[in-house]
Amino acid sequence: MVLDSKNTYKNLKKKGFIDGPGDHKFLDFFYNDKLVLSTKISHGSSHDLDEYLVKKMAIQCKLSKNEFIDLAKCPLSARDYLDKLKEIGGILE
Repeated sequence: MVLDSKNTYKNLKKKGFIDGPGDHKFLDFFYNDKLVLSTKISHGSSHDLDEYLVKKMAIQCKLSKNEFIDLAKCPLSARDYLDKLKEIGGILE
């Protein structure tokens, strides 16, 4: 599965990810003002995220590859993502 990097970036921003500091395109995810995770999104010349990059981003986002694809393509809502992170212990209340 290949994902378009621009669409993935746009959709992750809709889910609450914010731009991280630095020259590279990092996206940070915060909950209750605490950094939960960061992921790096490729902004190379191809504009596609190949299988390898999708898997790396999925791991960084604490999801399976298929769950990350759902997050990036929007079937997985921001609320569902938060619930999943809480379920696996990625977010402590």
